Amino acid sequence: MARFSKVRIVRTKKREGLIRTRLLGASMARGEVLTFLDSHCEVNVNWLPPLLNQIALNHKTIVCPMIDVIDHNHFGYEAQAGDAMRGAFDWEMYYKRIPIPPELQRADPSDPF
Repeated sequence: MARFSKVRIVRTKKREGLIRTRLLGASMARGEVLTFLDSHCEVNVNWLPPLLNQIALNHKTIVCPMIDVIDHNHFGYEAQAGDAMRGAFDWEMYYKRIPIPPELQRADPSDPF
């Protein structure tokens, strides 16, 4: 990791779990904006500028990008750009995407709702 001058490795004395570890990392971070990505996530071209723009407009904003999908049936990549969707869980705790009602949709897809 020595070749990445801005990366610091922080180790805990015992296992802490995902949330506690992220909170520890956030408390030691030096940046103006923090981004947390799960280990299985990959980002696409220009994914960050629209999120940073919303933060620049209101520093209290919490943003979440559209998450593209790798289809589990054929491993094909499916971009989610433009879809007015939000995440939800059903009664069996399966994650699903449900449409955002028209009255809550925004003209600019990067605007918060």
